[in-house]
Amino acid sequence: MGVHFLYGILLAVIGFLAPAMLNMTTVRTSIDKGRNAGFLFALGASLVNSVQSLISFSFLRFLDSNPNVIDWLKRIGVLVLFTLAYFFYQQSKKVISARENTKQTHPFILGAFLSSINMLAMPYYFASALGLEASGQIIATPPYIYFMAVGVLIGGFFMFSVYAILAEIVAKRSQFITKNLNIMLSTLFTILAIAVLVDLVI
Repeated sequence: MGVHFLYGILLAVIGFLAPAMLNMTTVRTSIDKGRNAGFLFALGASLVNSVQSLISFSFLRFLDSNPNVIDWLKRIGVLVLFTLAYFFYQQSKKVISARENTKQTHPFILGAFLSSINMLAMPYYFASALGLEASGQIIATPPYIYFMAVGVLIGGFFMFSVYAILAEIVAKRSQFITKNLNIMLSTLFTILAIAVLVDLVI
């Protein structure tokens, strides 16, 4: 169970390592409204993200009673992972600014809302969990997936909080951070996609 908890943290940390919409809005909120507001935004965003991860992990239970779809889902997972790798590679070429308008919405609600419209979250958690299960690293059934979801919550809140604490530094160094971390993430997703592909062939 502890391993699943740690994997949940790791998935969230990797997912939110590079500057993107949620991270940089955390930075902007912390600069504009103070660090506590940044933490509230982080809490709202990480709670919704945790629910999204649980939905993704729960879907893997479907595989137990429908083994005939495993190969198809692995193929889809490979495509999703390669797509994510390409996405982060393209993001490494862009400069993501912290100069976004956070408006007057309560930070917690804003964080929850922006996290809920993050279209990459569920495909990311599903494809990553599929790859981990295929390699025998996790068991995608209760209660293990609950520990993973809690890990995602902790990991997500940790990463957003780091951005809130280091808001001024991140805002000034966003171009350098974006380029290098996104290249690293692109490489990681490529490796994971290859691992799932090898499992399919073998």
